[in-house]
Amino acid sequence: MKKSVFFASVLALFSLGAQATVTSGGYFKIDKLYTWADYTDNVFLIRLESQIGAGLENCPFGYWLDKASSTNSNVYSAALSAYHAGTKVLIYGDEGADWAGLSSKECKIKSLITE
Repeated sequence: MKKSVFFASVLALFSLGAQATVTSGGYFKIDKLYTWADYTDNVFLIRLESQIGAGLENCPFGYWLDKASSTNSNVYSAALSAYHAGTKVLIYGDEGADWAGLSSKECKIKSLITE
């Protein structure tokens, strides 16, 4: 199972292309998981517990994604499961894709990997 998660993660990273990709800097527990009503196009936001390094520097308020597609809904489902189980996650995000819904700096989720 871990091998298939690893290979899926590697494939996801190859698809990131030349985008400004940043990692959360390691595996961290999800501290807060925000969702809003329909006025945000189903955006959710993840804040990590005790995040350090480049992830904190480049994505200080966390990582966001919309649930508009089934693939994005799967990411939300994995994040929600990790949050409730207390499992640590590693997030790859696009630091150039800040969500306009908040005045703070967030990165768009490209990949979420559970430990």
